[in-house]
Amino acid sequence: MNTKIKHIVIEAELPKGVPIADLSRKYPETSFNITNGHWMKKDERIIYITSKEWKEEFFLFLKKHKSIIAIDRIGNIIMHHMKSRLLTNLEQKNMTLIYPTILKNGKHKIEFLINEKQLLDLKNALPECRVLQISDSYKPKVELTERQEEIVSRAQSLGYFKYPREVTLTELAKLFKISKATLSQTLRSVENKAVNNILNWRGEK
Repeated sequence: MNTKIKHIVIEAELPKGVPIADLSRKYPETSFNITNGHWMKKDERIIYITSKEWKEEFFLFLKKHKSIIAIDRIGNIIMHHMKSRLLTNLEQKNMTLIYPTILKNGKHKIEFLINEKQLLDLKNALPECRVLQISDSYKPKVELTERQEEIVSRAQSLGYFKYPREVTLTELAKLFKISKATLSQTLRSVENKAVNNILNWRGEK
């Protein structure tokens, strides 16, 4: 099977009852950005969502949603704990999501870096999704230092960015002979560069 990495963009209609989908349908003209997320349990995920068109009522709407397990806010970023069968189907197949993803009026636009086998898995997991783009390269180029590139490349090869992770932050720090704090700061710096580059490419910054 060909393992060449492809850049793919899909659009999936989120079902009713999903908090962020219901929020986006309540405010259909607003574009929401899901900036990050991490797993709590097999099908429970912490999601970070924001919008340039911030309104206090976004937070109040999600706070009252029956499917929200817990919710908090950091400035204009809403952090909420929810069940997510959709993302479970995707990320358990070790597909690499590119954040931020875009949600508007119930439609979730998601970008991935995946190989051809993972593309077949994706289509099986989301048979009703619409593929918007498939390309052999990913346009945004993140300028990394030699050290950052070394760390990210090794972390990727060892499975740090997979779900579940195949190597821990502690193990990586020992491998590079640096502190966990330094390694975490390096990875955050790379993530920040990547997100800024994606937004610039999309014309959203």
